[in-house]
Amino acid sequence: MPTAATIGPVAGPAGVRPMAGLGVMMAGAGAVDAITTHLLPITARHFTDNLALIGVMVALNRVCGFLVQPYVAWTSDRHGGAAGRRHPYLLAAWPVVLLSLVALGTLPWLVPGEWRATAAAIAAFFVVNLVLQAALDVCYGAGDPCYGDLFRGPALVRAAGVRMVCSAVAGILMTLVFVPLGDGHELWPYAGAALLVALAWGAARFAVPRVAVPAAAERARYHPLRPLAELRDPHTRRVAWCASAVLVVLALTEMLHALFVTETLGFSRTVLGQTTTLGLVAGLAAPYPVGRCVERFGPRPVLLAGFAALAAVEIGFAVWVDDLRSLAVGCVLFRVAWVAVHLPIMPLLFARTAPERSGAVFAAVQMTRAGAASAATVLAGLLAEGAGSYRVCYLLAAAVCVAGAVGAARLPAAERLAPRPALA
Repeated sequence: MPTAATIGPVAGPAGVRPMAGLGVMMAGAGAVDAITTHLLPITARHFTDNLALIGVMVALNRVCGFLVQPYVAWTSDRHGGAAGRRHPYLLAAWPVVLLSLVALGTLPWLVPGEWRATAAAIAAFFVVNLVLQAALDVCYGAGDPCYGDLFRGPALVRAAGVRMVCSAVAGILMTLVFVPLGDGHELWPYAGAALLVALAWGAARFAVPRVAVPAAAERARYHPLRPLAELRDPHTRRVAWCASAVLVVLALTEMLHALFVTETLGFSRTVLGQTTTLGLVAGLAAPYPVGRCVERFGPRPVLLAGFAALAAVEIGFAVWVDDLRSLAVGCVLFRVAWVAVHLPIMPLLFARTAPERSGAVFAAVQMTRAGAASAATVLAGLLAEGAGSYRVCYLLAAAVCVAGAVGAARLPAAERLAPRPALA
């Protein structure tokens, strides 16, 4: 009887501390993303009513994700040694994230009211937001490849699951506690995010281990398209395809969801927050069973099932959701289905990759999915404007799920994660 192929060796620490440390650190990045999604447009309205300019500010995270993350991931591969090649970036960037986040939240109260509409004040707000997004993407670009440095085999699945749980907890704290407190004072959400960023900084300093990984042999100078050379590997191309579909579906679902809930369905922001929180709570329970399925059956069948379920949910948002009950059910099912397609990506991304090349491979995949997400959001905006309906975004997301399933089907059918080592 033929045996299943395995993905990579089993190596690296698999203990709870590095998994929890990385999870807490990346949850801090998720808290900043929540600020960008929920508070940045509101804060920007203190300085300008120009929706196009506000849209550019919100879109900066996609631009930085395309430029900054691949650069940091690729160049950090070139630093070896026991000091930790990712840590210099993490320890330098997290304080910048914290300070710029505080500055962004307090700027409307630091600038006198009569000066807020001036070009200088708008430029200052624009620059602070740009610094925040760039520093955050430094943390992503150094933090994500840490998983390839530290974990192999099933440990990658468990580490990805721990990260999703930590991110869900941070998201619940933001949407259920700190964002509603913003009705009393707008600084509360920023204070909550700053607390989570401080915890992330502490996790990077004390809980994320430094591992001695040989530096990549290649010493060529970086240019923006160099990481795409990794896509010559067929496995990396397939993973980039699936990862792009996952990110595009999330971007399309979230980009106009708030307007769909508040304008099309006519619900309040409180309902928006409550249904979002309900989905995040469901996301807390999903990583463990999904991770067990990935370990037992391999990433391919889990991805295929996840994309099929996600396509059904997106179609449901487009043609079925029209009241509070259906909205709540849709949010819960979306989050569970999204975990099913998101969790297998990290094991697929790093399990076959040598530790000294994990940053370069992540850079190639990140450039691909960030570019795809940017193009898809522009297309969705044009289609929604032309159709006069926010539901178009969900239909486009369903089509992307089909494309993601095609990419997942191209993965080797018998591929499995390497088995756990026998206990001594």
